Amino acid sequence: MTRYAAGDHVAFKRLFALLAPRIRAFFLRSFADDGVAEDLTQTTFLKLHRARTSYKPELPLKSWVFTIAAGVRRDELRRRYRLPPHVGEAELEQAESRTVDPLSDQGLDAASKADAVRAAIRRLPESQRVVVHLHRYEELTFEQIAEVLGTTPGAVRVRASRAYERLREELRPYLSTKVER
Repeated sequence: MTRYAAGDHVAFKRLFALLAPRIRAFFLRSFADDGVAEDLTQTTFLKLHRARTSYKPELPLKSWVFTIAAGVRRDELRRRYRLPPHVGEAELEQAESRTVDPLSDQGLDAASKADAVRAAIRRLPESQRVVVHLHRYEELTFEQIAEVLGTTPGAVRVRASRAYERLREELRPYLSTKVER
């Protein structure tokens, strides 16, 4: 990133190859639509390009890039829920809680445990799903996630706790199955 910020355009290609799949996965977990994930990934890298001179090498690159991606995600959610631009994470969570249908994915084929986990994660409210993704898949700390989402570590811990509890409850049948002989 430092080389790219200094004008090395080949470094951007390497940066894109390294980070684009992770950013795309972040958006896929949020929106479950390939086209939207691709568009938002492109938007994230456009914003990264525009902000390249503000990158501080002493800060972790992954947190910086996911902060940009989280802003793009918030903008998309605001657009979808028709909320004003100044609305923060808490208001987005409230808007989402009014529209989330916990039974919407019940028809998914959950023949395998992996399918069941993916389906359960898709049914989480977006505000919880993004925390789970950043924590479990991107291995960010709660403090880093709070920075990325523009909220407090306490709020992130609450969302994570609720998400993991909901997942435990929903996946309990898969956790307690016994192998038949």
